[in-house]
Amino acid sequence: MRYLIQLLCLTSATLAYGDTISKFAGTWLLDGPGTESAIKLTDEGQRLRDSYDLLVDDPSLKCVPASSSRVWANPNSPIKIEVSAESIQITYELFDLRRAIPFGSGEDLTDTPSTSNLKGVYFSEMGSSFARYEESQIFIESRKHASGYIRTSRGIPQSSSTIAYELLTVDNDTLHITHTYEDELIFKEPLVLTYSLRRADELSINPYDCVDSDYDWFEQLNSK
Repeated sequence: MRYLIQLLCLTSATLAYGDTISKFAGTWLLDGPGTESAIKLTDEGQRLRDSYDLLVDDPSLKCVPASSSRVWANPNSPIKIEVSAESIQITYELFDLRRAIPFGSGEDLTDTPSTSNLKGVYFSEMGSSFARYEESQIFIESRKHASGYIRTSRGIPQSSSTIAYELLTVDNDTLHITHTYEDELIFKEPLVLTYSLRRADELSINPYDCVDSDYDWFEQLNSK
């Protein structure tokens, strides 16, 4: 009898966990511009920002995601989330990105980035990540970033020592994300970004098929 009670309790807890975590699953679309904390840069952070040229240095020109926050906050670009007991899988229409994040701890971090595109190219600009589920929230921690830009419009930099935290919550079919960046090399205080996404399960994730700025469209057109 005791075994049966324990089994029933375990089954009930598993079902409750599944029901709670399943609310993150679905397709989402950015809903509004979000907010941003004050940008307080160190001397090195300011030097990196001053050297940034949007028309030359923006990674998007090479079909490369600049940072995780840049990809989350891309307007009119659907994002699909799938969650299991083992991992969270995030499909971004932008650049055909696929992000696979295990539930675990820092011990699960590897030198392999968590994000790749459909061609199998990995992007360390998005970091290596792990997640944990706690009190109806999903926390994602990312390290081992390549140098890049958190905000490409203004050249807010990130470095190999940047740590990014993403807090995901769902309330009434709205996905809320709080993105915190810490890096003593770049920031005097953590940079905090918040944005919301509305549920958009009616949308499909379509191929993005990015073409970088070096693409010779005239030559390709005449070769057909």
